Amino acid sequence: MKSKSTAYILWFFFGLIGIHKFYLNKVGVGILYFFTFGIFGIGWFIDLFTLGNQVDNYNAMFYRFMGSNNVNTNHIVVNVPGVSQATAAPSMSEQLQKLHELKEKGILTEEEYNVQKSKVLA
Repeated sequence: MKSKSTAYILWFFFGLIGIHKFYLNKVGVGILYFFTFGIFGIGWFIDLFTLGNQVDNYNAMFYRFMGSNNVNTNHIVVNVPGVSQATAAPSMSEQLQKLHELKEKGILTEEEYNVQKSKVLA
C-alpha cells in the first residue's frame, strides 16, 4: 500500500524529476518527468491536485487483485440467497494469474510479487 503523505513529500522535494511517479510504479511517466523537468513544471503543478487520487487508484488496483490475502481485511460471512461461496472468492490459480499480470504490467515489484505469491500459496 502506498502512502499519500510519502507521495506528496516526494512530489514536493523531487517532483520535477519524477520521483513520485517512480514511487507509484509509473516508470514511463517518471522517465518523461526526469528528462523534461516535470513536463516543464506543468505536470508537476497538475500533480498537486491529482496525486492523492493517483495513490488511491494504485492502492485500489493493487488490492483488487489480492482478494482475501490482505492481512488487514476482516471477513464477514453473510448468507445471501443466490450467491454461492464459489463465486465469492477467486481460486488459487486465478489469484496467481492476477498477481502475474500485475507484475507484468509493472504495478507490482518483484519483491511485492513474491510476498503476495507466498501468501496465496500458504
